[in-house]
Amino acid sequence: MYTAVASDGKEQIRGKYPAFRFRMEAHVTARRLLLGALLLALVGVASGAVRADEPEPSRALYNTFSDKEEMAMGREAAKDVEKKYTIIADPALDSYLQEVGRRVASVSRRPNLDYRFRFVDSAAVNAFSLPGGYVYVDRGLMEFIETESELAAVIAHEVAHVVAYHSMNDVARRWLVDRLMYEGQKAGLMSDQQIHNLIEHYGGTALLFVNCKFNREEENEADLLGLYNTERAGWNPQGLVDFLNRLTAFGADRDIVKLLLRRHPLPEDRVETLKAELKQHPARTGLARTSAAFRAAREKLKRLPPSPPPPAE
Repeated sequence: MYTAVASDGKEQIRGKYPAFRFRMEAHVTARRLLLGALLLALVGVASGAVRADEPEPSRALYNTFSDKEEMAMGREAAKDVEKKYTIIADPALDSYLQEVGRRVASVSRRPNLDYRFRFVDSAAVNAFSLPGGYVYVDRGLMEFIETESELAAVIAHEVAHVVAYHSMNDVARRWLVDRLMYEGQKAGLMSDQQIHNLIEHYGGTALLFVNCKFNREEENEADLLGLYNTERAGWNPQGLVDFLNRLTAFGADRDIVKLLLRRHPLPEDRVETLKAELKQHPARTGLARTSAAFRAAREKLKRLPPSPPPPAE
């Protein structure tokens, strides 16, 4: 029984007082809203449709994390990534990747984030992003592609996952379930320690961000956002199609591309969607395909010692 002490000092049944009834009803209403949001989260992801024009990314209704919290989560996850993976520490290579990445990010739908771009010393053909704008490109991907427009398109695709809140919406869905189960509340901004604990609670950085597999709707959205973003940044968006065609021709049974293909829809399906988009909305002429800086960075990476074996998953 819910009881309370009235002004005369006597215990009373809470239901007899309108204020207490209001609080109980508000509590029930809050739970119903959370349940409704959860249903939207589960149903909305499955029914997302790809539009003919550039998608309008938006934070999910149930995603109550601020940009500040997202960037803090990205910083925390980046610490884990850079402990686990070998980051290439070469000023010239770092400067080149930052320049390409920031050029893409500056014309994205979320240019206000503090984007960071790093090369990972791995032979795998892969790239991934963390919340808040941390993007990692494997050395093997640079050696696999042939033009700067391919690199820009891959980076734009990873930036698009950040722009569209894909990782953060996933964290928010998990958080929402926990709130429903344990009636927890998020009061104000979370501290760095709380964010660290949250990441660990959901399996750590590798499971939550690095090795996550986005659904087909999210990948299609990232492809289309990346396509338009690449063009706005001054590169030919055909670079993404070229990269996916190269993956298809290379074959899914090769070890260096297995990781990328395991986390993404089949390249052939994505190519058809992108070709249809470019046919309906042709890119403007005169866009860049490659540069001397790209060729120099690629050759420098090839001259480095062999990459270390990948860390255990």
